[in-house]
Amino acid sequence: MRKERQKGFTLIELIVVIAIIGILAGILVPTMMGYVRKSKRAADVSNARGIHTDVLDLLLENDEAHDSFYDKNVPNYSSPETKTDAISGESYGLVVVAYLDGTSRADGSGKVWTEVDSRHHEFCDLINSRMDYSASNSNIKMKIKSNSAKSGEDYNRWFVGYRKERPSTVEVWVGDGSHGAGGDPQLCLYTQINKTTNSSDG
Repeated sequence: MRKERQKGFTLIELIVVIAIIGILAGILVPTMMGYVRKSKRAADVSNARGIHTDVLDLLLENDEAHDSFYDKNVPNYSSPETKTDAISGESYGLVVVAYLDGTSRADGSGKVWTEVDSRHHEFCDLINSRMDYSASNSNIKMKIKSNSAKSGEDYNRWFVGYRKERPSTVEVWVGDGSHGAGGDPQLCLYTQINKTTNSSDG
C-alpha cells in the first residue's frame, strides 16, 4: 500500500509568512501606540480642563482666593518660569502658584494642592476644600497618564499658574516634581483667559 505524503508548509513559505507578519507588526504597532498616547493625552486634557474650571470658579466667587492667587509679593512673580506659547512661539513668564501630586495613590494621600509660596496658602486651602481630595472622592484618581515625548518619562505633577504679562490667562501644566522646590512645569495642557479677574493685564 502506497503511503501518501504529508502536506505542510515548506521552509520558504514559512519565511514568507513570518516576513509578512513582521511587516504588518511594523505598521500596526506604531499606529496602536499612537492611539494609546492620544487617548492618555485626551484624558489628561480633560482633567486639566476640570482643574481650570474649578480654579476660575473659585477666583470668581472668593476675593480671598483671588488675592492670594494673584499676590505679587512672591519670588516666583519676580522670577517667573520662562515658557513658549505653542501656537504663537511667543516667550512669556509663567507664575506658578501651586502644584499637585499626579501619581497614583489609592488612599489619596498627598493629593492636595500645595502652595509654591506661603502667600498662596489661602488659595490652596480654598481650592482643596472645593475639589475635595478625600479617599471617597474621584479626584484622587486624577493620575497623569501621558509622558514626555522627549525623555519618555512619566509626568508626575500638576501645576496651576498664570502668565505674568497677561494675568487673566490661567494655565494648567504637567511636569516633573523632582526638579527644584516645586518642580518643573513641562507641558501646558489647558489655557484660557479668565475674564473675571480683577488683575489688570500687563
